[in-house]
Amino acid sequence: MFLSSLLLGGLFYHHPLVAVPLIALVALLYWLVKHNYKFWEIDGVPYPKPSLLTGNLGPSLTLKKHISELASDWYNAYPDKPFVGYFKIFTPAIMVKDPVLVKNILSRDFDCFANNDFLLDVRQDPLLSHDPFLVTGERWKRSRSLLTPSFTGAKIKQLFPVMESVADAFVTFIGRHVAQELEAKEIAARFTTQNVVACTFSIDGDCFGEQESEFRRMGRRVFETSPMATVKTMMAVFLPTVAKYIPVPFLLKDVDEWIRSLVANLIIQRSASEKTVQEDLLQSFLKNREKSNATQTEITAHALTIFLEGFETSSVVLGFALYRLAKSPEVQQNLYNEVKKRIDANGGQLDFDALQQLEYLDWVMLETLRMHPPAATMHKVCTKKYIMRKGFRDEQGHDMSIYVREGTPILIPVLAIHMDPKYYPEPHQFDPERFSPARKVTHEGATFLPFGEGPRMCLGMRFAQAQVKLAMVKLILNYRVTVGPNDKPFAIDSRSFVYQARDGLRIVFERR
Repeated sequence: MFLSSLLLGGLFYHHPLVAVPLIALVALLYWLVKHNYKFWEIDGVPYPKPSLLTGNLGPSLTLKKHISELASDWYNAYPDKPFVGYFKIFTPAIMVKDPVLVKNILSRDFDCFANNDFLLDVRQDPLLSHDPFLVTGERWKRSRSLLTPSFTGAKIKQLFPVMESVADAFVTFIGRHVAQELEAKEIAARFTTQNVVACTFSIDGDCFGEQESEFRRMGRRVFETSPMATVKTMMAVFLPTVAKYIPVPFLLKDVDEWIRSLVANLIIQRSASEKTVQEDLLQSFLKNREKSNATQTEITAHALTIFLEGFETSSVVLGFALYRLAKSPEVQQNLYNEVKKRIDANGGQLDFDALQQLEYLDWVMLETLRMHPPAATMHKVCTKKYIMRKGFRDEQGHDMSIYVREGTPILIPVLAIHMDPKYYPEPHQFDPERFSPARKVTHEGATFLPFGEGPRMCLGMRFAQAQVKLAMVKLILNYRVTVGPNDKPFAIDSRSFVYQARDGLRIVFERR
């Protein structure tokens, strides 16, 4: 810094005329940025004060806060406003708070907000370019149509025996670690990875061994990136116009090669075999290949999508569910009583229909998702000009609406809505019975969004709930779960886009 100042000082001393245009340019840029930051003030929309170079995203860019925590700060700072302006670096953006507006954006007026706010270069990431969460337009429609048949209730019911077999193996694995302190999300990820691999490929993922399996290792690798890809990921979320000029893929080369090789070899084996092939998710893609005209790249991409989204977010939910049960012995006992009663009434068997009939289990699941939604914020972008109306009044008391320009980023603060006492009294208390028919209160609009809503709602919702519920039932039948001796209040991991605990969740299992 000193050397730079010295060199500039020398330059200006010997060439004073150079200083004039440089100073003028800096002054102009400063004025343009400051003027840009008056955007919401001119529109009469409340907004937190931006920083000069990072807008309102400084705490997230510097990893001091998770974006959901930052959004919660804004949400609580303007309690009576239906929406709040903010600056995504230099870009004016809107955080929508009002549940009716949220529902309109996700459902009724979906055509005006059809895309998620994430820029993906399909040339750099040919496999991710078929993930319906990441892509747009016709590519999104095709990806969704190809994946939808894999997640029907009938398909999940068909896969249930496979899932139960994996859950029983999970119980055995936990039995080898009774009375040991375990990290909830890590053991949950072992189960969800093993289950997704079994349901997708009909192979043993070896996730319950003492050594880290190939599938667990590659599952971790998917979420690792090169230094430049990390920068690109940050830019794709916060500054998409810059991200498109960074010519590196998000998916690491070895992960891309691994999944392509895995799927290609399985297809060859199944084509050559005369044995009856298990009706897993890969086989569903292959059976529909002729009708859908799906390429092998598309089939591989969808297998990757199911692998990624099937194990990661579900492991977060299962980990938090076990942790909350550990901290709530009464809730845990109520759940055990319901499960034991239902299974005894079903001749000692747990089938798919019996799982669906466990009401208290459903409440535990919903309450976990309310307090710990894996997607704690939703990021949309305006795709058609839009007039946003919802009882907003300026300082003079005039009812206002705002014109939302095409390309405007839209943030939906899922966690903040879930933790709003207007919708969920005593929101920090883990209380599954708030979802019981006797106490459940229906609010206008969208106030429960763990899987999103509307046409872009999570496709794997049924599968995710089934595997998490099944694991909970099997574990609670066989073990009590308590908090570990090293338990401490957790912080949200600001380095992760998924909502998860930074330093883990410590639990201990005891035999019943």
